[in-house]
Amino acid sequence: MFYDGKAMTQAVNRSKSAAGVQRQPMLPLSKAMEIAWKSIRLRLSRSLLVTSGIVLALAFLMSILTSDAMIKGMRGWIEHPGISISKEQQQVLADSLRRQRTAVQEAVAESRKKALKPRERWKAENDFDKSLIEIQQELGIPLPLTAPELESAMSADADLEGIFRSWLESARQLKAMQAERTAPQRLAALMEKNGVPSDPVQIQQSRIQTRWMIGLALLVAFVGILNAMLMSVTERYREIGTMKCLGALDGFIIKLFLIESLFQGVVGTVVGVVLGLLLSLVATSISYGSFAWKNIPWSEIVSAGGVCLVVGVLLTVGGALYPSWRAARMQPIEAMRADV
Repeated sequence: MFYDGKAMTQAVNRSKSAAGVQRQPMLPLSKAMEIAWKSIRLRLSRSLLVTSGIVLALAFLMSILTSDAMIKGMRGWIEHPGISISKEQQQVLADSLRRQRTAVQEAVAESRKKALKPRERWKAENDFDKSLIEIQQELGIPLPLTAPELESAMSADADLEGIFRSWLESARQLKAMQAERTAPQRLAALMEKNGVPSDPVQIQQSRIQTRWMIGLALLVAFVGILNAMLMSVTERYREIGTMKCLGALDGFIIKLFLIESLFQGVVGTVVGVVLGLLLSLVATSISYGSFAWKNIPWSEIVSAGGVCLVVGVLLTVGGALYPSWRAARMQPIEAMRADV
């Protein structure tokens, strides 16, 4: 019997190849995550570079979305402020305040006729924690009498203090009522002063400009992540070659890089979302004061946070796809020979 040596050699090689493929180990996902975490710690500066780019991009995105949501909520509040005070109620309180002013003046005049001996000098700071001048500035309207006249009268007659206190409470109620009724107009004027568009056409143009700015910011962040991940692959040629020589499959290399980017993306996105939200809340509060907290659409802000989280993770993983594919396609001998 004659044997074909070439055919037998090919058959043996095929059987060895098949047996070798069967013996290739498949590392679990937990092991890949452990290796990826250790790699991040060993290359902390490179990891922080990638993470910082994500933080800045997502903080900008979250800040824009939060500010837009808050401005939208303030516009809605201007249209439907829900004021429960009518003009008739305001007029009734204003008439009552005028009668109380007259009552204070008449009581002071009667006190002067009695020619009472002055007691210990009365000071408004002791009873109201403010001087009469400060009270007048707070109310924005004149006092029933001048500050020296009131101090002199109440130093002589303690009963006048109760009458003046009643007038003061009514004056503060009227001021609060007027402030509530004029709040929508004051907020609209403040928004116009800050350059916030109010016309529908201007609002649409502003949204288009904002979208362009967001798109450019995300593009810059994507390019930065891609560049950083490519540099990471370049620095790890020998490491990649060693892993492939030890039997690491292409899928494992890709999985390793994607897990690293996922870690950085989640951390950077969460930090960026929180930072952007806080900065937007603080900036809006500085610009609009208490109006910033009128009709805040929390549901839209939460939705914006969810969108930012998804965008941040996709941005990071997307930026790592090509570098991870490039690392997986490297030949072990070429990676081991690389001089980096």
